[in-house]
Amino acid sequence: MLDRVTSIDHGDDDLAWMSTAELKARLLAAVEGRHDAKQGDKLKLFDQELAPLFAALARRNPTPRVEDQVVAVQGVWTPVWSTIPFHDAIPGRVFDQSYQIFRNDGFYANIAHHAPGRNGGLMERLRSVLAGCNLMIIQHYEIADGRWLIENIGIEVAVVRADRGLDIPAAEAWFADVMARKGRRYQEAADLGAPDLSQLDAAAAKKLGKTFKAKPVMENIYMDADLRLITSRREANQRPSYTIGVRRM
Repeated sequence: MLDRVTSIDHGDDDLAWMSTAELKARLLAAVEGRHDAKQGDKLKLFDQELAPLFAALARRNPTPRVEDQVVAVQGVWTPVWSTIPFHDAIPGRVFDQSYQIFRNDGFYANIAHHAPGRNGGLMERLRSVLAGCNLMIIQHYEIADGRWLIENIGIEVAVVRADRGLDIPAAEAWFADVMARKGRRYQEAADLGAPDLSQLDAAAAKKLGKTFKAKPVMENIYMDADLRLITSRREANQRPSYTIGVRRM
């Protein structure tokens, strides 16, 4: 997973002399306000600016053992910047109302509030009467041979008022409610069939349906108490995606 990150080091020897806190601050400053950039611009930013920072921090990873990462990752994180394509499958994702919630029973959820008309003008003024949605992708994780094994097991969609935000307690409660109702089926690895995406438009449903069938691969190349750098692939032969996560709780 580190092949691309470590190979694009750009010979920036100055990074070796920076403290870990300085590297983290520089990384977060580089992506500030750029979470909703086009995918091509994100990839360009990674190649030109972020790759050496990812590589420098990866070499200082304080939690290299995957078994230790399982304990450290428990809680709520927000992906402040990512090149994962499904993040843009539904327009209007509110980045600071996007959460990755890890439970200690082998399940976690990617949850986000989506609201149309966030670019000002008439659409912004009408946003309170437009339909938004909350999207949750539920995944199962386990550790085998020092690797994270991930399986997509469910997608939940809730149509809401666009101006009704999704805070952390509400996201956690939604996740807990779904697991209380469907957790036994998930734990028994029952055939859950295709997720119901009928509340989404055809384009979003197609993208998420394809994501659901994938067998993702994930690696935390850097993890401390408040920052994660993640490389992931939807399929093993694809270019990795890169995500910066910050702890919320």
